[in-house]
Amino acid sequence: MRILSLKPLNKRRYAVSFDDGRRLALFADTVFDFGLREGDELSDKEFSELMRAAVKAKIRAAALRKLSYRDYSSAELLKKLTDEFRSTEICRDTVRHLAEEGIINDERYAERLAYKYISVKKYGIHRARRELMQHGIERAAADEALSRFSDSTDENLAGLIGTKYARFLTDRNDLRAIEKVRCSLVRCGYSFADVKRAIDEYFDMEEQ
Repeated sequence: MRILSLKPLNKRRYAVSFDDGRRLALFADTVFDFGLREGDELSDKEFSELMRAAVKAKIRAAALRKLSYRDYSSAELLKKLTDEFRSTEICRDTVRHLAEEGIINDERYAERLAYKYISVKKYGIHRARRELMQHGIERAAADEALSRFSDSTDENLAGLIGTKYARFLTDRNDLRAIEKVRCSLVRCGYSFADVKRAIDEYFDMEEQ
């Protein structure tokens, strides 16, 4: 197979046409790595290797483009890529290489998410763990990231009760209102025991 023309499309890509009618848009790095020139003859094996390299470059570019907008876990990024490209093997290799290069890092991502859900959204550990795992963070990594915020539970609960739920907690004997607040806080990821203690402490402080 012979290369009929090799022309730059822009600073990053070249348009390549072959004598069998095929036309490709290749990244400049791929062109340079293979030393392509007009008139070159490629064997079937060489063309297959070129095509594989072109797909790898395209998938890596897509991955880096996605990462330029937001962080992803390895699992999230792999799903995004396999939804877009058919070559699962190359998608998996791309994610692995990005992790080896430190461009994606599940532990670092887990720490950022833990801060977001505990310190910003004020979720309890159980809800925050579910959120991290839905982002593709494994249970062990999620627990490790969340362990740094274990001391925030009491402070967050007290803050939520004082600012969001105080209007419902006007009477210690209003069990219906207390149960409503308790259920809401449990849905936020706090344990039943922590919620009960925080509500009791709130009433004790108000009575004092």
